[in-house]
Amino acid sequence: MTWIDRLATGWKAWIILFALTMTAAAPGVFNLPALDRDESRFAQASKQYLETGDYIAIRYQDEFRNKKPAGIHWLQAGSTAAFGEGEHLDIWTYRVPSWIGAGLAVLACFWLGIPAIGRRAAFIGSALFGSSLLLTSEAHISKTDGVLVFLITLAMGCLVRLYLRKDNDKRLALAFWIIHGAGFLIKGPVISLVAGMAILILWLWDRRDYQWMKSLAWWPGPLISVLMVLPWLILIQIATHGTYVEGAVGKDLKDKLVSASEGHGGLPGYHLLHLPAWFFPGILLMVPAVVLCWRYLRHRTLESLGDVDRDALKFLVAWALTTWIFFELLLTKLSHYILPAYPAFGLLCGWAAVKLMEDARAPVSRYLSTILFLIGGVALVLFTSPWAVDLLQADKIGDFRTASEADVMAQWGGARDFPLWLWVPGALLVLLAAGAMVFRRVGIAVTGGVLAALLLGWQARIFVLPSQTWIQATETAKLALADVCGIPRTDCGERQGPDRVLALGYAEPSYVLTLGTQNLHPPETPTDLPDDMSAYPVVYLVNLEDEEAEASLKSLQKQADQLGLCSARSEPYYALNYSNNDPVAFIAMRYEACEG
Repeated sequence: MTWIDRLATGWKAWIILFALTMTAAAPGVFNLPALDRDESRFAQASKQYLETGDYIAIRYQDEFRNKKPAGIHWLQAGSTAAFGEGEHLDIWTYRVPSWIGAGLAVLACFWLGIPAIGRRAAFIGSALFGSSLLLTSEAHISKTDGVLVFLITLAMGCLVRLYLRKDNDKRLALAFWIIHGAGFLIKGPVISLVAGMAILILWLWDRRDYQWMKSLAWWPGPLISVLMVLPWLILIQIATHGTYVEGAVGKDLKDKLVSASEGHGGLPGYHLLHLPAWFFPGILLMVPAVVLCWRYLRHRTLESLGDVDRDALKFLVAWALTTWIFFELLLTKLSHYILPAYPAFGLLCGWAAVKLMEDARAPVSRYLSTILFLIGGVALVLFTSPWAVDLLQADKIGDFRTASEADVMAQWGGARDFPLWLWVPGALLVLLAAGAMVFRRVGIAVTGGVLAALLLGWQARIFVLPSQTWIQATETAKLALADVCGIPRTDCGERQGPDRVLALGYAEPSYVLTLGTQNLHPPETPTDLPDDMSAYPVVYLVNLEDEEAEASLKSLQKQADQLGLCSARSEPYYALNYSNNDPVAFIAMRYEACEG
């Protein structure tokens, strides 16, 4: 047995794979502030489940959020109820389902791969999938994708067993439909799409042979799946006055299919171009996997493959290819859309790794993949270095209308100072993995790549991203609010924080999530100070880079003078709002009755 075989045997293989993804993502779960915009919208809707006790309709403040099903919000509300406290403002509690979901997705990938490509190849492929930058990133974002990829992989594990065994096991078919129902409650028809496209291609590939899928048509399975979704769908249609389906299907889904929704467009090839970074380190074996699959499936006389081996490759190729092509052709493009194909990519790469260890010849594809690996690795190394911060700050520092470059840099200067003790070995491991691949030391190359992804991911999630407050607009806003005791419901000694904050020129969801549902932003923010003195203190968060907000601030100051109010003004704090790439210059204004 090789050292890889020893790692892949018994219970320790499952522990290693689960721990790999969980430890890679853990720093991001706990260290990163709430992200804009989708993460904070999902978490805020889940928080309002806890605040209102209504677990049917999905809301963002006072509006219905008719986009995705409620499954992820139930999970996030449950994890926050279990681990959160107070007003449930800590973002990490909402991330727990994604974090655990990503870890379970790697175990599902291993479970799927064992009967398909063998334990050694499944272990390597699952490790490549589990350490991939996209999966470990989605694992610390409180959205649907971490849980969804687990359920899709588990469902595909049921299908591959049905396809390989040809025994029409009704228990596997029932398991598939139960998982399908759960997946539909997480993100609608995505699980149906991925599984359905793979089944269709296999049916065509096998010359319309449908014998292996007969048990899937056994009526209890589809019925159970429908009954898992239908009661909630009926209840939410009633709760939203019949607007949920119209919003989720007639707008959200339709917009993604017929246009570049919310400006997220791109040409076909978008996901392919992102593979060197997002599928790092698995990209190291991607090109050999494509070449060897073509050789083994197209030219049967070149190698000896059993029927089960050939069927397993066909299944993985059908899954990977159809998912990738669909999302390449989809007009709306976001990098995480292709995540359901990553388990198949990983297993194909694991299979290719074993074939290369067994002396399969693929020199050109091996060199090409090494180049792609170096492109992704160098990009990751540069991104996690102080030079990347320098370049980005230099590009953005002159964008401010209300502040000089010197004033902005005086605040931003310290953001480059973070240790490099994880970065240096991570960079060296990228070179080690590339060199090992060139010299056909595939096991060392895979190990080096996985460790490089782990260390560079930690560098980003422990040191780089948490320290860059200047690109975390809401965290910067909280610094301004703290100057005037403006953070809601805080005790500042002689002064008390307000019940809510009123924002002008700033409306990101992370502001609502981290400061409280009661806080208002444009266009709901009132611009008239109250006559009732019991309503004070009143605190405004003002983005001076927004001309309308600046004009409103002047009007507020006139009103304060007329009412005889005292005011306190914070120092300006500068940041980049990465959601729209605009500079923000925050001040906080606190108005209250003068003492005496």
